[in-house]
Amino acid sequence: MQPMRATWRLALIVFGMALCAAAWAQEPWTLSDFYDDLNDIRVRIAAVQNAQGDQLKIHAASNESRVWVTFLPSAKAPALDSTASLSWWCGDEGQRHSRETLTQLLAERSGERPSSLYHAGAYYVSFVLEHRDGLDAPTGPIAALQACESSLSLAYLDADGGLAETAFELAGAQAAIAEVADVVRR
Repeated sequence: MQPMRATWRLALIVFGMALCAAAWAQEPWTLSDFYDDLNDIRVRIAAVQNAQGDQLKIHAASNESRVWVTFLPSAKAPALDSTASLSWWCGDEGQRHSRETLTQLLAERSGERPSSLYHAGAYYVSFVLEHRDGLDAPTGPIAALQACESSLSLAYLDADGGLAETAFELAGAQAAIAEVADVVRR
């Protein structure tokens, strides 16, 4: 009977480790840099994928004055709502920000149409996070994102009107975001 007990304990340990591994499986933030020498355009992308397969990308191109953020839910997630409704907050109880409010504020400040500041499809939402002139604002979206210490949570509507949430760990994000913002500062 003793060997059977040891095998059972080992099986429980392995099973527990397998369950925990999925929770710890977020990949680290990566920074990609692409250069188109024909058009003299540099594109920099800070990206992360969480354990559920959701992706968050913060990106900028040197021929634009904007920093964009793109959210791509996992392939298993239901289609997104066509309104591109998305909100985010830092940690568990941070101040909530919404894509709609941010888009409207940026449109008023820049004189651009709100519809030019975001686009979305059934499996992605992409919107301007900040313009060049607001990158160093201490209360702007870039500063708020870089001030997040642990995680960034997102809530979004799916096509059926259901609310879904996901989160991304921010270890390593601050430096990557700063590198992306530097592309439009130049």
